[in-house]
Parts: sequence; structure tokens; C-alpha cells
Amino acid sequence: MTKSIEAVLAEAEELISRHKYNDAFDNLISLFQQCSQVDIKRLHEPIKEIIGRFMPKKRRMLGEELDSRLQRSGKVAAVDLESDAPSYPGHPIRLQQFIASLDSRFAELSEWHIFQWSTYYRDELKVIVADTVELQRSNSHPEAAFDAVGKAIQAHSSEIFGKGFDRVISQGRTTQEAAVAKALGGLRSFLALPVEIYAEDSSRISEPKGCRALRRVTSRMLRGILAGFLASRLGELNAQELLARTAKSWVHVLPLLEQADLRLLGQSIDLEAIASILGRPLELLVQELDHASAKSSVDAVVVTSTQVNIDDVSIDLTLRPPADSSDTKPLEIAILGGDGLLRYQIERRAKLGYIACLTPKAVQEYWKGTFPTKEVRDIVVPMPAEGSSSAGFLLSRLRLRFYENTVVVQPSVPLKTNIAERFPLESPGQLPFFRVERPSVRALQTTLSTRTGVLLWCSVRRSGKTTGVSELASGIADRNAVFQRCEMTDSDKASRMLYEEVCDALDRAAPLPRDFLRSIVSRAAPMGVQENRGSILIVDEYDRLFGRLKVMGRRSEDARTLVVQPLLDQLVEFATENLLVLLGQQPNAHFIFMDQNQLSAYVQQEPYPLFSHEVGSPESEFHELVRRTFQQTLAFDTSFVDAVFEETGGHPFLAVNLLRDIVDWLIKRKAIPSATLLTRVLYREYAAEELTVAAIGRSAHYKFFREAASEALSDASIEQGPWLHAAYKLLRHLAVNSDAAGSTSFEHAQGYVDSMLAESGLGTYTGNSFLASAAESNFVELVDDQVRAKIPLLARISAAVGVAR
Repeated sequence: MTKSIEAVLAEAEELISRHKYNDAFDNLISLFQQCSQVDIKRLHEPIKEIIGRFMPKKRRMLGEELDSRLQRSGKVAAVDLESDAPSYPGHPIRLQQFIASLDSRFAELSEWHIFQWSTYYRDELKVIVADTVELQRSNSHPEAAFDAVGKAIQAHSSEIFGKGFDRVISQGRTTQEAAVAKALGGLRSFLALPVEIYAEDSSRISEPKGCRALRRVTSRMLRGILAGFLASRLGELNAQELLARTAKSWVHVLPLLEQADLRLLGQSIDLEAIASILGRPLELLVQELDHASAKSSVDAVVVTSTQVNIDDVSIDLTLRPPADSSDTKPLEIAILGGDGLLRYQIERRAKLGYIACLTPKAVQEYWKGTFPTKEVRDIVVPMPAEGSSSAGFLLSRLRLRFYENTVVVQPSVPLKTNIAERFPLESPGQLPFFRVERPSVRALQTTLSTRTGVLLWCSVRRSGKTTGVSELASGIADRNAVFQRCEMTDSDKASRMLYEEVCDALDRAAPLPRDFLRSIVSRAAPMGVQENRGSILIVDEYDRLFGRLKVMGRRSEDARTLVVQPLLDQLVEFATENLLVLLGQQPNAHFIFMDQNQLSAYVQQEPYPLFSHEVGSPESEFHELVRRTFQQTLAFDTSFVDAVFEETGGHPFLAVNLLRDIVDWLIKRKAIPSATLLTRVLYREYAAEELTVAAIGRSAHYKFFREAASEALSDASIEQGPWLHAAYKLLRHLAVNSDAAGSTSFEHAQGYVDSMLAESGLGTYTGNSFLASAAESNFVELVDDQVRAKIPLLARISAAVGVAR
């Protein structure tokens, strides 16, 4: 299909309104024959409404065609067991339906939505996980369901990676190295989905049986994905050698595997040959998790994060504490390997309060001549000799730590641990455990699916643009979405191809090939896309790219004439039939060499959504962010979430740091978790003490944005980043001169902006246009002739640094 299903339905409605019923009928028949069954089910109600507008005969024919499409064998989860479904003797009907639906779901994904990870794949895997857990709860042959999931996803993984690799190579525009990079990128995205679903669902399940089922189906999925990749045909490449070379990008999921799945995976790839820590030490860890999970009669054993460090020969794993414990500290375990001295690693984890460190030797071996502290002795567990049984050390420590044994943590113990600091702002590799699904970003899919031209999304640093839009790009159904980062640090070479090759061209100052941009879009495209689809090129940190073009073009006339100008022309040519999306901070960065710049005339800036929230809502994106940050350890109500949202505007990085600061304040007050409910009233007490200019200037949690604001407000920024300089000056002005509600009149704000535009070298703006641009970039809000900071906390931080001019 060259059009989206929404476009076909809209066209049918238009034809009906003009009484062209035959044309509308033909279009719908063609749609039912070609469209994905998933899409038809998704829009089933609108389709039935459109069918109802035809005369009886055509209405009946369309209804029969629609029913036929939905019941077609091999294409639908709702299987007719008496005719088309395979028979599974001895299995109850409900289980037969589930097993039959797996093949149907994966066939749909392979045929219609291959590699659309963030949309169709996530949706389908969530349903599969939920159905499997429900089968386990109902005792409907759960082991057969778990095994079926593993087999189905393994077969699907093998099929799609082999098919995708063949398609990339057959197109003839991509090197084998680039094809491998695409395959590995797809593997990382696929593996992230079961982890994200496990983290999301486990945060809502408290009973042990459901959590055991959730971990088991997650284990089957992860093992199936990896085993399928290992079995896929990647030309002449050896998949085992490829995964061994790139182990750091996928081994972090291994601690989520159950022992049986780990052993099965070990039959396809020698994990111990990759790193010794992935051999017996890892197996001991998962064995302990299996044992503790099976034997825990009160509290579920839930993994909240994993970290595998091949270089340091260590594995760190975090478990969720019981919800009714007064000690909110996560339960942390480490497996330490290697032949070197482990004393420092053990001491560091003892100070952090780990409950166990599994080491190759007894603790005395690392403290020869001295005596280890009691804290060290309590956590070190020597690995048992090969062949001996070790199951039990983790469960015994869990019971010792909490109330299942005689040693009970008293409910009056004050808060000691800042749980919000566990949110991995500084460790992006652990983000899948904390990912918040964002319908507000997914809603942008319609924009990306149907538009052409140049779209500009700007926002404050650390707004979640990169994560949100890169995931969005992987879910576009009808167009070839290519995500490019303007940086040299990303491990995915395919994602930085544009920036690297532009930099190389500028350094050479040689004529840019006429097909330079289209060649990059083709070579950087994800696996599995059709060549004849329209394209979307998303350029992240675009201001960095245009900054380099500006500097090199000014430095060298050859670079400007032979590289910069042709590139701008090619961007314009691309945007006439496709969509170019620019992501960054500064909406004016594309204004370079305006005497010959055609691109800027096509740029349309639109607002990029921060985390959304409605007052009192317990289901919003922002409420979920707060919930995932506290990990069920601190109780809060919706009034507290409302207050935090008002202060941060839904900015994720600043919201988490504000929550960290709040928990520090609670620790300082010696708050007792079981006796503390976070409310708006309590937040106001915190704000009065800790959101002063002096307190913000001291807090370690705001260091990043203090530095960002200080740089933006500096004299050097007037020339280097005039738009950001003016934006931060405006924020500082609002923080110092606004009324009690944090607002100032539009007229006053416009006058202030007019006074500083000339000084900041922003003559292309008026006070009115700058305020509009700042609002679309999440710096300010324009409400009822009032101007206020979109993120009041950022305005406070701006007031806490430097001196305003």
C-alpha cells in the first residue's frame, strides 16, 4: 500500500460525500485485500461506520469482504478452531487459541510491520505477555504457553533479521559493515521491548505468582530473540562471532534469564568465552534468583535494574524492596569475578549497602594481614565449589533483611536512602527499566506519516527529544524514517553517518556529490524498509551541524561554495517530496548565509511536547514518571504530582532532579516512610525551604542546568548563541520580576525582549516573534495575555547564577 489506512478511509468518506459510491466501494475492497489485519482491527469501528453509508447491496458485500479478511487463516488471532487452527492434543481450547494466535501475530508483524519496534511490536508483545501471565494465573497449562512464546519469538527473530539483512544487501547501496550495524541496532531495539514491558508490568504487580510468570515470559522472549538472531542468515557472516564482538551492547539482559533459558542460550553461543563472568558466576546468580523467587512466600522477587561490566568483570543487580517495608533502599547484589584484588570493589559495595557480593574466594583472601569490617564480612559470599549446591544465599539474605525472619526492620526507622537517585539519568543503558510510554509523542506519528517539508522541533536541553523521536521513528508504518545524530560519541555508526560525512566533506572542501543526501538516507535507513516509500530524515542536535557549516563556510570560500550551499540545496530538494525534521535547542540555527539560503524559508517550527499531565490525573505520563522514580517506596497523592508538574512543566530531567532534592529534604527531616504521604501541602513546606535562590545555588541536583544557564547568560554567549542568551535572560527576568503567580503581562515581556534583541544580535526577531518562538521551544508559556516560565524551576536556576545584564 502506498497510502496509510487512515488516508484511504478519509478518501472514501470524501468520495461518498460527493456521491461517488462506486469509487469509494472499489477503494475499500482494495484496502481490505491489502491492508494489515492489525490496522483493520485497530480502526474497525470507523470502517463499520463508513460501510453503513452505502446502499444495502454494497453494504452487504463490503461487510462480507471485511469479515472474510478478519477470518482469513494465518492472518488473525481470532482463530476458528474447528477449521483452520492447528490441533494441539491434550491442550484446552483456551491454550490452543493462545498458541495459534502467536503465529498469527508474528506473521502480521513480519508481513506488515517489520522492525516497527516502538509501535506495533511493543503493542503486540505487551498483549502476549499479558495473555501468558493470565494463563499462568488460571493454571491453563502455563508451561506450554511459556514454551510456545519462546519458540514463536525465536522463529520470528531468525526470519526477520535474515530477511532484513538480505534486503539491505540486495539494494546494493550499503556496505556489509553498514548492514551489520543496522542488524545490531535492530537487535538492541528488539531486546529492549521485553525489558521495558517487564519493568512496567512488574511495577504494578505485587503478588509473587504474577511476578514469577512475568519474569518467565520475559526470559523466554529474551532467549528467543537472541537465539533467533544467532540462527539467522547474515550473508557469509557468523552470527556467533558477531555477537561475541559486540557483547557489550546486549549482555545486560542476561541476568533477566532463568537458568533453563540461560543454558539453552549457551548451546548456541559460548558465553564464558566472551567473558568469564558470563559463565558460572552468571549461572549462579540466575540460579539464586530462580530459587528465591520460587520460595518467597510473601514478597515478590522483582529485578529493577541490571548492569553487566565485562571490563570490570562484575554484574550488579537491583531488586525491589517490599512495599510495606520502612526501609526504602533497593536490595543490591553483585557478582565479582577475575583474578585480581577485589578489595576495593567489595568495600565500595559494602558502603552502598549491598546485601550480597558473590566472590571467587572467601573474604579473608582479600584482606591478608588485616581484618575486614563487619559490613564487609556480612555481604561477601564465596562461590561454592563446582558441582556443589549453592541455592539459598540470596533467599536467606532477603529474609534476614525483612520481616520473614525474626530480625524485623522497625516501622519507626527514618528514611535513609534517596530512592530517586536510582533513576538512571546518568546511565542511559539502564533506561529500559524506567521507560515511560508517552502517548503524546506517539500522537506525533500522524504528523510524520503524512507531511512533507521542513519541521523544526526545539526544546530545552534534556527534554527527552532524542529518546522520544528516535523511538517514534522506529514505529512509522508508511515511510522510511532515518534518525541521525550530530555527534561522534554514539556507538551506532549508522546513526551518525550524516554528521561524519558532512564533516569530512567540509575538511576536504571538495565538491559535494549530487546524490550525497539521498545516498545517506538510503544507506542509513533501518532494515526492512521498502525503497519506494517516502522518507523522513530526522536530524538531532541540528544546531551543531549548522554551527559547523557556518564556521567552515566563513573560514573557507571553497567549503561554502562546494559543500555548504549544495548541502542546503539538497535539503530543500529532499523536503519537496519528503519530510525533514530538525531537532535542537536554538530555532534560529538554520539562519546561515541568508543571501543564498533557500532552506530557512521552508522551516516551520512547532512545539515539542514535554511529559503531559492533567490536574488530579493518576494516569498521566508525568504521574507515571513520578511513580517510576519512586519505585513504590514512597507514597504520594495526585496533589503532590500536580505541584511537581507545575514547577517543572513536565521536563523529565529537571523533574527527577527535583524529586531527588525533595527526598534529600525528607532525609534531613528524618521522615519515616511508612508515616509519610507526599502531598501538595508537604511540597509547599519543601519549596519554602529549598526552592530559594540560595538553596538552588547549593543543591548538587541542579548542577547541570546551573552550568547551562551560566554559560547561556555569559558575554561570550551573545555571539556564540544569541537566541539561548536571550531566552535565559528572559527566564531570569521572569523569575525576578513576575507576580506571585510567576506571570508578567505580555506587554511588559514584549518590551523587555525588544530592549535586548538588538544587543543580542537577533535583529531578525521582534519581541512578539521571539516570545512565540520561545513558547514553541518550551521556555515560556503565553496564557491570556500573560507570559510565564514554562519550567519555573529553570527560571529559578537562571536567577541563581551569574548577573543579568
